[in-house]
Amino acid sequence: MQMKMTKLEERAIKLLLKYEDSGMLQSELWHKLGVTSREGSRIAIKLEKKGIVKRVKEFANDRWTRRLVPLIKQLSIAPIKGAPCPSCAYESVCGLERSVSPCTCVRLEEWVLGQDTGTGPSG
Repeated sequence: MQMKMTKLEERAIKLLLKYEDSGMLQSELWHKLGVTSREGSRIAIKLEKKGIVKRVKEFANDRWTRRLVPLIKQLSIAPIKGAPCPSCAYESVCGLERSVSPCTCVRLEEWVLGQDTGTGPSG
């Protein structure tokens, strides 16, 4: 199920993902977004209700505030970039119980080992 987000919430998430594990103080987020503390607080509460961030009470700069820690991670396609499967001629018949198997595919094995020579799969 896809969640509906405002542009401001999307910008907040992008900023928070840069700080993944450590998170950032709500006040830092407000300043970076250029919004009032009231707006920033509302955004943080909405993101918490959607399960995207965790708001952790913290004493900083001589007062109590909240640290926003993202509960989601940014994904990268880098680990699968260059994989032979999406462009393989045998993709439509490949599968564990099919005529061509990823378990015996030479192209896939070579790619995993970092030696892709562009040869076809064995099946």
